Amino acid sequence: MQPFFQDELAKLRKRIIKMFVLVAAQLNKSSQSVSNPDFEATETELQNENRIDRLDIKIDKLCQRIFALAQPVATDLRFIMSSLRMASEIERIGDIALDIIGRSETVRPFQDILAEFRISQIFGEIIRMSEQAAEAYANNNNDLAREVISSCSHTEELCKTAFNDVIARMTEKSQLIIIATDLILIIRDLERISNHLENVCDSIVFIVEGKRFRHQGQL
Repeated sequence: MQPFFQDELAKLRKRIIKMFVLVAAQLNKSSQSVSNPDFEATETELQNENRIDRLDIKIDKLCQRIFALAQPVATDLRFIMSSLRMASEIERIGDIALDIIGRSETVRPFQDILAEFRISQIFGEIIRMSEQAAEAYANNNNDLAREVISSCSHTEELCKTAFNDVIARMTEKSQLIIIATDLILIIRDLERISNHLENVCDSIVFIVEGKRFRHQGQL
């Protein structure tokens, strides 16, 4: 393999891992914005989002350059195509995490209600899965990627349950009505993040094995 090609693949992997790191910071901030009554948003969250966006663009250009100059095949081609897809998925997670921070002000004072619907637990699951997805990518760990896919399905069920519970309790609890719209949107955002992580891990499996496991009952 040409040294140029090896260097470009290493650069691609490094940029994807950097995106994982930045998104992990955003997810932690979004969790704090909901669970910490004293949370105050700073410029850091927007700066991180801009960094993620720039990395996404750089990865797209890097992949185009590799395709044009190296004409990759087989495993290398799968790695490049999957990394390109993953960059898009990770970028969307960053966008959603920032959206949650923007919505958090309304729900933050009502910690008892958030606890009732296990919002912190769902955030914890999301953060854990994000860390595991990053580890799976860095180490080509398909078994861990499959575990994350299974966990994502469980987390999405938790989100659906929380959503339905909020709807059912709105007529019983006046305080809930005040925050219901933003709370429902946050729950939906968490479900979407889980779905994106599922796609990321599906791509990790595809890199090595050349087949996708999501929705195929092969986990």
